[in-house]
This record gives sequence, structure tokens and C-alpha cells, in this order.
Amino acid sequence: MSDYTLPPACTVIVGMTGSGKTTFAFRALLNTPAACRFIFDDYGQAAARLNLPHASTSDELESALESRYVLFNPHRMFPGQVESAFRFFCQWAYDCSRRSPGKKILLVDEVWRFQSNNQIPRELATVAQTGRAENLELMVATQLPHKVHASITGQSTELVCFRLDEPLALDRVREMGADPDAVRTLPLGSFIAINRLSRATLFGKVF
Repeated sequence: MSDYTLPPACTVIVGMTGSGKTTFAFRALLNTPAACRFIFDDYGQAAARLNLPHASTSDELESALESRYVLFNPHRMFPGQVESAFRFFCQWAYDCSRRSPGKKILLVDEVWRFQSNNQIPRELATVAQTGRAENLELMVATQLPHKVHASITGQSTELVCFRLDEPLALDRVREMGADPDAVRTLPLGSFIAINRLSRATLFGKVF
């Protein structure tokens, strides 16, 4: 049964190219217990990192659920229609999460590609705002946090910062509770993780 009294659960991972944010995202995905992990993988990056096959058809998507990793390559079902494919996959992951118990995670790398400050696909907003009630948590990574819609940043429960230099990006993480001076001076591979509910802070590194 859906529990819409639960607060949203969303992790936002930010950092400049080469800072370690994507490495962190995949390690977090692997190390977090979950009934299933959903990844929109139109560039093939996730399949290469995880050494897992893509799902490219409706039947393959359903079959991949058994492996607990669903990596969707949209080019067969949605040739030349990446945005439509992304919206489909967000809705499909949401619907799948309603069908069975256990936590699921949807990872969206470089989320700014699919939304902007002013517009967000309804399907992605639904995951961000009500996904936890259906056992689905959202994890996004981006080098451009200032381009992430408020439906995501406002609902985020954890902020993980790798090094950022761009002033607008630093302004956005400051608004989310991070110290921009500390973020700007982070060594590559190091991060600051902030629980936005408790304000607890953790320092760590991935390389």
C-alpha cells in the first residue's frame, strides 16, 4: 500500500568533470541494498562501468528486473527520441516499483540534460516528489547543479559535493546548505556529504 506520508528521498551528487561524482554515484548504487536499480543509459556508460547488458525492448526490461539491475538503452525503442524515452523510463520504473516491495533506486546521470530550471518532465517530478511512497528513491548526478529543477533540489534529502568552480554552481549548493568555499577547495576525488534533514556532515573520498 502506498504511504504518501513518507518524506521524499532524493540524493543529489554534484561536481565538476573528473572530480569523482560519477564514480561515487555508481559505488553508492552498488553498495546500497535495493530490490532493483534503474539506470537510463543512452550513452552506454553504466553498462561499461558495471559490465552489465542493456535492456532495449519491453520484454528485455521486464526480464532485467530479475537481475536487480535495469540499464535502459533507448535507441531501439525510441530512435532519435531520447527525451521521450527518458520520460517513458521514469514512468516505467515508477510503475514497476509499485508492483513489489523493497526499496528501488533510479539513477539519472547529468540530469540537466532532461530538465531545466523552468521545466521538468512530469514523470521525473513524480519520482522526485512521490517515489518514496512507492518504494522508489531518486539519485541524480550533475556538474551543473544550478540547472537542476527545484522539484529535485527542494526535495533532496542528501547533498554530496565534489569540487565545483563555477560561481552559479557554488551559489546553488550554498542554497542547499553547503559551504561554497569548502566545496571549491576540495581535492579531486574528495567529497562533502550533507544530510539535509539532520544537517549531519560527512567527509570522504573515492580516489
